[in-house]
Amino acid sequence: MFRRFAAVILSAILLSPGWLGMTGMTLLIGFVPLLWVSASYDASRRSWWKVFGWAALTFALWNALTIWWIWYAPPVGPPAATLASTTMNMIAFMLFHTVSKKAPKALAYVTLVTAWITTEYWYTVGEFSWPWLLLGNGFSHEVWAVQWYEYTGIFGGTLWTLVANILLFEALVSRRTRRIVAAAAWIALP
Repeated sequence: MFRRFAAVILSAILLSPGWLGMTGMTLLIGFVPLLWVSASYDASRRSWWKVFGWAALTFALWNALTIWWIWYAPPVGPPAATLASTTMNMIAFMLFHTVSKKAPKALAYVTLVTAWITTEYWYTVGEFSWPWLLLGNGFSHEVWAVQWYEYTGIFGGTLWTLVANILLFEALVSRRTRRIVAAAAWIALP
């Protein structure tokens, strides 16, 4: 339980710097701890609710860390923004988690990317427009790294973030990578 809690906190912290005037490059590894939490549970209904709780905590913390400035707005603003944004993130992530337990990994990852970009699109065109926490916006301090937004728009940054996290997570859990890392560590030791 402590390891999952630490992973949730780490994920929220890694997702936040891009909106706090720091680097957004941490977004490229920010979902890895949350993907690990999802992978650590089975396909049971009880596990689904546990992942739901961990993911809700992650996204609520991420929202709270990045939208602190609207606490100066009318009292309904911050809770409404946090609830709306967390709900949209939860739809995408829990859809991914559900598919990941019942279908091949590739389909689950395609579901994650598609659902996430779809919910971000809803952010931009819906009645309640809240484009602040689009993943692509997290790179606003690294203009040099996102010159290709001219062609893909902000959703290209979201795609980049999600694919980087998926690839890193898969690299970390693969047996082959573990053996390579273990061999490299053994060689590097004096």
